[in-house]
Amino acid sequence: MTVTAPTSAPAATTEPIGPDERAALADLAFGLGRRYQDRRFADLDAARDHWKEVCDAGLPAISLSPEHGGAGTMSDLLLVAERLAAGGYPAGKLTISTAIGGAVILRHGSEEQRSRWLPAIGDGSLRFCFALTEPGAGSNAANMRTTATRTEDGWRIDGEKTYISAADDSDVMLVVAKDAESGGFSILALPLPCEQLQMTPVDVHVGVPERQWTVYLDDVRVPHDALVGRPGGGARALFDGLNPERLIVAAQAVGIGRWCLEKAAEYAGQRVVFGVPIGTHQAVQHPLAEALVDLEAAWALIERGAEAYEAGGNAGLACNMAKVKACDAGLKAADAALQSFGGSGFTGETLMFERFGYLRLLRSTPVSREMALNQIAVAGLGLPRSY
Repeated sequence: MTVTAPTSAPAATTEPIGPDERAALADLAFGLGRRYQDRRFADLDAARDHWKEVCDAGLPAISLSPEHGGAGTMSDLLLVAERLAAGGYPAGKLTISTAIGGAVILRHGSEEQRSRWLPAIGDGSLRFCFALTEPGAGSNAANMRTTATRTEDGWRIDGEKTYISAADDSDVMLVVAKDAESGGFSILALPLPCEQLQMTPVDVHVGVPERQWTVYLDDVRVPHDALVGRPGGGARALFDGLNPERLIVAAQAVGIGRWCLEKAAEYAGQRVVFGVPIGTHQAVQHPLAEALVDLEAAWALIERGAEAYEAGGNAGLACNMAKVKACDAGLKAADAALQSFGGSGFTGETLMFERFGYLRLLRSTPVSREMALNQIAVAGLGLPRSY
């Protein structure tokens, strides 16, 4: 029997945690990020050790419903993501496993799926990845060629996905496919590892905490209850996963930007040239100060996006605005910090250029800046669609 779920996302019912608990949560996350601030993002051992500590602290569960181990809201999860990054080391799996996987299952999974998967996402014992992007489709999901075909005993999935983060380090892959019968989107949960799934690594030249993969699905079979939501009715579920993804990425961008500014201000206050610290010069001060203003403005948009998402309606405009502003602000902060460090900013000792590269990546993925602006122009200004 096919598992079905509500067609519309319910508004969040979890009450926000109190100010004292929120402050303690922020301090805890910042401390966990600080412990790894000298490690490279591409250090996969560091990423796994860091994630274990994040899970041991119970942080991935914060935005889940109380019956599934949660205690806060999406806003609290974004605070965790920002504080980890501001401490010096973001948690990548908060994006793909918690924000996407957790949100899709919480809002669109069956009761059995929510009971089985959400507590495991919250304690880190079950890791999710998300397979949406295709080589020939990119941001144009209408050109998706991966198909889900109903069979007597479940579903058959055929197709190809690329830039799939942590496919080698996950327990379940949420695969977005076209329903062969209706042409709409279906979301199916594929347990990993899977013998029918072939994977090749994508050679990404930016330090990231998860490997990227192209995956090939050839006659992959899953049971009926692998379906999340309705067959062919997964468009809403898809965006209920993509919107928190954009907010988490935005929060990480702000956090990494803050880390860069902190290090640059410390360096500028100590680096003496021509008898005075370089931080006394307005040519150094002003770019850093402007970057701080932009980070604060970005955080305000992130909080607005969280409110829109928690309300349960169409949060795309608010989430895309937050993503554009935060990634621009984070990159601006990293660039100002890099310039303050001079030549030493390009050394492995400061890690400034590595953080700059990561923030530049966030400006392009997930969802490019241009595609986000396209949606903002239509939803926010009423302009004709250009895509």
